[in-house]
Amino acid sequence: MTRISGWNPRARRADRAGLRWVVVPAVVIALGCAPTHDLRIDVPGYPPCSPGAGGDLGTSAPAEIAVTIDLEDTRQEMLGFGASDCWSIQFVGRWPLEKREAIADLLFDTGLDENRHPRGAGLSVWRFNIGAGSSRQEHISRVWRRSDTFLDDDFNGYDWSRLPGQRWFLHAARERGVERFVAFVNSPPIHMTKNGKAYCDATTGSTNLGDGMEDDFAAYLAGIVAHFRDVEGIGLGVLSPFNEPQWDWEAGTQEGCRYSIADMKRVIDALAQEPDLGNTEIEIPESGTILDIGAGEKYLQAFFDTESASFSGDRVAPRLASHSYKTDLPATGLVDRRLELRAALDRYPGVQYAMTEFCPLGKHGHGRDLGMDTALLVARVMHFDLVVAGAATWQWWLAVSPYDYKDGLVYIDRNFDDGDFSASKLLWAMGNYSRFVRPGMVRLDVRRSDDATHGDTVEELMVSSYLDRDRGIVATVFINWTGESAPVSLAVEGGVVNGWIPYVTSSESDLDASSEVPSDTAVLLPARSVVTLVGQVEESTDELKKGA
Repeated sequence: MTRISGWNPRARRADRAGLRWVVVPAVVIALGCAPTHDLRIDVPGYPPCSPGAGGDLGTSAPAEIAVTIDLEDTRQEMLGFGASDCWSIQFVGRWPLEKREAIADLLFDTGLDENRHPRGAGLSVWRFNIGAGSSRQEHISRVWRRSDTFLDDDFNGYDWSRLPGQRWFLHAARERGVERFVAFVNSPPIHMTKNGKAYCDATTGSTNLGDGMEDDFAAYLAGIVAHFRDVEGIGLGVLSPFNEPQWDWEAGTQEGCRYSIADMKRVIDALAQEPDLGNTEIEIPESGTILDIGAGEKYLQAFFDTESASFSGDRVAPRLASHSYKTDLPATGLVDRRLELRAALDRYPGVQYAMTEFCPLGKHGHGRDLGMDTALLVARVMHFDLVVAGAATWQWWLAVSPYDYKDGLVYIDRNFDDGDFSASKLLWAMGNYSRFVRPGMVRLDVRRSDDATHGDTVEELMVSSYLDRDRGIVATVFINWTGESAPVSLAVEGGVVNGWIPYVTSSESDLDASSEVPSDTAVLLPARSVVTLVGQVEESTDELKKGA
């Protein structure tokens, strides 16, 4: 059990962590009634929360499951939730201003509208693609998957007028409160590749990065990081120089580059020598599958075992990044593969896990679905990545999609200059996490009265809980996979939460705020829904006992 650092919920001193303590009269406790108070949560640094008009989830029905949240038993610290700007943002970022502002609001905004409904999903991580220059060629057949680079026409120097659409969204994210930016690379720029293209072929060997080009590649990336930090005022705090390095990338349908472990080690060493990177972390390996870092342990052993010839733990972020593709269903290892991953990570103390890309693939990915089926499937993957694998950050693939595929949070017409857009239920279901589980919060231990295992819950009720240690805010996320409403009760150990503000995503609701539910009342979770309950610790248990 890991104790909370920085906040002792049984300490009375409000200045310990800036908590807003409320002394509850002893007579109220004696009567066993919840005090009357305004549950609105509006404290600096946390998105405002307020009961709304989304209905009353309180119920007198007996709880089917009692959930106990332990404020003193913490798991991983959260780094945030996000999505990438591939590849549509280069075009959408140049659409009419009113439309791109509206899309940015849907993705990043943490405010409430006049009906106390969230204006956006509150993403706290933005993935910024540093392209390879494939848009200057016609080798990649799909125009929407080509990307430019920040180099001039002759590849002799930087041209900061390029990528205007992506840069606009980068600034829009920062203006709406995003602080964590990940710069990721699918391929080195085309003038640095062996075949002059942004993808591999049979002639490129173990990697398409040109022989001896590691220093040039590192200097190029460091120059981009330095520009955004020093000139545009945006810190690209994480640099991911590889993407799914184990795949061959010979299809030519998008930018991509394979790397052997030795190839990656040479690039890492070159980046580590670049002073322009400053405090930017190097995050590796962006594995295309958790199998290579779970049961296979390939990248963990290679880069984080001090006895390994390719050990890089002293040069990269203390974190291993991978994608959750093809492990999203019970039959493909939804639970088992993540248990293997967690066991492997536990053999390397101090190494975090980052889930940095996911959408459904194959037959499950075809066809747009703006409804709850895809939203629930993805929420379930998020749950098990967070609770079983212990992911510290979770990042979706395409923030904005023009495709007939289950890969977008917001969907757009496939037009370069203008068009219509639509928010999906997936956007709001992800918002059940991203909006309320903010960077720096910690996941809490949750106990269930039914003692269900992870495997027992994959088509039932899933729950996880998170704590803002500075503000004493608890956010508990339920996924009700079933077609029936489910009454549940919540209890908090180590402190008192007098009521909860529910936010509901379902076929009828888009992260709608419902009426306050007192803590002594069961909550009726709608069928096929994702519900976040937000509450604030108002007094420590010991203080209440003294007051009584």
